[in-house]
Amino acid sequence: MFSPFDPGALLARHYVLPRGPRVCLRLARTRDLPGIRELFTSHGLAPHELELARLVRADPRRQIVICATALVNSAETIVGVGAIDLDGAPGREPALLLADDRITDGLEELLTDALMGRAQALTQTRAG
Repeated sequence: MFSPFDPGALLARHYVLPRGPRVCLRLARTRDLPGIRELFTSHGLAPHELELARLVRADPRRQIVICATALVNSAETIVGVGAIDLDGAPGREPALLLADDRITDGLEELLTDALMGRAQALTQTRAG
């Protein structure tokens, strides 16, 4: 369920979830492509390389893509990714949401709140 979210928190802030490692939410980067590909694969999905490239090179005026990372075996690992389109109606649900539920609980909700909060903040800024 959508709740107020501090959109400024997307600047690599860490969050403690009910179970598992702390996660860091940040905007997706091109270097995240292998980790995002691995996350898709772990969900039994076979994304096209173009789809992955669009995620890590998204135009922030049209789409927000957030990665959730955690330290797993002493390495930064992509444990979640979500995307939301900004050209839709307010309150729109994320267009993409993948989380590694084997590692932690509550990550899908955190990503959803972050995406919807950021989209709402950007929509209000543009309208004002």
